[in-house]
Amino acid sequence: MERKDEELRGSNNGVIGGYHKWLKVRTQGIVWLPMLKISSGEEAEVLEESEEVQALKVGHERMRVIKKKLKTVVTRVRKECDELKDVNKTTAEALEQETKRAQKEEWGRNKFRRALWGSNNKLKLQRAERD
Repeated sequence: MERKDEELRGSNNGVIGGYHKWLKVRTQGIVWLPMLKISSGEEAEVLEESEEVQALKVGHERMRVIKKKLKTVVTRVRKECDELKDVNKTTAEALEQETKRAQKEEWGRNKFRRALWGSNNKLKLQRAERD
């Protein structure tokens, strides 16, 4: 009794040999099948592109150029934005320092006014006593 796997391994008269004969007979009438096989010396026939495909390629190239220009503009705008942020930060810091200086100066003036007002009241009282 033969095992099935021995039959499948192939022999001249086995199952695989019978399949090859059947396949050869079955594919004899098919005209396009040999054209699928391209020998190493032959090159595949290049299909002509339709006008629509060519128009799409031209449009794609235009979009690529526009994208490149847009990328350049975006890069420049980002750089300008970063520079403006730096200027804004520097200006804000300077304004904060100036505000603190002005507040200290105002505090000093108010302290001096209070001292003058107190001295002026003292002088008024002294004049009132003297008169």
